[in-house]
Amino acid sequence: MNTRKNKASLTAWPPQSVLIPGPNHKWRREVVFDFHEVCVKWVHRFADFIHRQYGIKIDPETIQFTNLQYDPSNGLTPEQFNEAFVTFARLSKGGYGDLEVHAGIKEAMEQIRAAGIGISIWTWTPGAIEQKFEGGSAYQTGVAQRVTRDLVQKLGLPIDVDRELRFMQPGGKMWAMAEEHIPLIVEDNPATAVQVAGLAHAAILVPEAYNESLSFNNVLRLNDRSELAPAVIEFFKKLDEAGVLL
Repeated sequence: MNTRKNKASLTAWPPQSVLIPGPNHKWRREVVFDFHEVCVKWVHRFADFIHRQYGIKIDPETIQFTNLQYDPSNGLTPEQFNEAFVTFARLSKGGYGDLEVHAGIKEAMEQIRAAGIGISIWTWTPGAIEQKFEGGSAYQTGVAQRVTRDLVQKLGLPIDVDRELRFMQPGGKMWAMAEEHIPLIVEDNPATAVQVAGLAHAAILVPEAYNESLSFNNVLRLNDRSELAPAVIEFFKKLDEAGVLL
């Protein structure tokens, strides 16, 4: 990897559209986090499950698409993917209910909170809106949401699941952020980051293979996850200095 190319730089951070949002516009002192791949290792656990079920090896470090269902290199038929997804979502051990936390994310959240910045998690079941299997809606709502709430608490993330955890389709995040005056989101999905940035808000991308080549206005791609807390804290420090926070 060319670390020079991808290294995060805070010199032009935050973007001007956030620092100068327009007359009478104020931002909330809050950052939104995605859940899967930002907080927990969905792809790693799912790839391990697929290997055990079908003998197909998928390297999470080389995945080129956020949704494995559409990656032609994964070796799964559409029927196998759907079957694997349903089974994985039901498993409390070795499946969705047993996802591992990304190293340092809890500590990063705690640092951000200690700086007086609010945090919320907005998430959706990975791939759920594309699923075509019968009864798929159950995995978009009841099962996935209950397990996600349990995961946040089990992993000790500093989130109030009743007030700060919301279930939202990726395409809805930018509109909700605009309506609620939330300036910043932390994502792994380049498409969602670009959507948010397209509304003159800001996005931070945690480094994953499938977002490595993205370069877009108002999107800061980190070189390492250890840069997350400093990037968020610096963002709100400068907004505070500019007088654009509520």
